[in-house]
Amino acid sequence: MNTQLIDAPAALAELCFADDLETGWGEAAWMEGRQIAVYRTEHFGFYASSHRCPSTGAKVMARGILGDATVDGRRVATIACPLHKEIYRLDTGDCLSSEGAALPVFGVKELGGRLWMEASK
Repeated sequence: MNTQLIDAPAALAELCFADDLETGWGEAAWMEGRQIAVYRTEHFGFYASSHRCPSTGAKVMARGILGDATVDGRRVATIACPLHKEIYRLDTGDCLSSEGAALPVFGVKELGGRLWMEASK
């Protein structure tokens, strides 16, 4: 990968082609030694999070329910855990439905029809 062609502040790791993801669904992937979930929302773009539910540790988040919520007057993309329906923001990972633990999220960029995730530090 020629990182000089990518204008980004952090090192990026290639995920997949943007067209590989179906709108409104998530997919599980193996990235940098861990399972992640990659999502393509209907209105907000592409996101990545841990595939592991913060409450139970089950690897199910790619099968969660994508949606959106109004937070501080603006619409944000969300994912609801398929096990217990806790709702998490996909931009920050914050739990919106309880005082539960946050969902780890990762920055995703679309460049040239491919998706790239910010690499772990």
